[in-house]
Amino acid sequence: MKHTGRHTGAFILLFLTEGDSYGGKLWQKCEEELPINPIDSSILYRTLKQLENEGAVESYLGTTEQDKPIKMYKITEVGKEKLEEFQVNIERKIKNLSFFLEKYQVWKESNHD
Repeated sequence: MKHTGRHTGAFILLFLTEGDSYGGKLWQKCEEELPINPIDSSILYRTLKQLENEGAVESYLGTTEQDKPIKMYKITEVGKEKLEEFQVNIERKIKNLSFFLEKYQVWKESNHD
């Protein structure tokens, strides 16, 4: 099943609440921390650009440990509000998905195929 990274913005904003970061590091966090990672690097960078256009994140030029310039991102007040919207939306989806799983289990148990 191909994933679209529908909640990529939610994960990016959540990770940015832990501190400013750059694209590569955010993608690494997705790889390491998400139980099932639907996000590839192109989706991540597209989403960062979209979040920046919406005012949810701001970028600035930072430096790496080797003093190389790198584009850093930080969450804004708009981003924190958007994060709350994601939270409400995800909770609603979880309720619907839980309903599906419960109904499916009842059906599965009644059809001993």
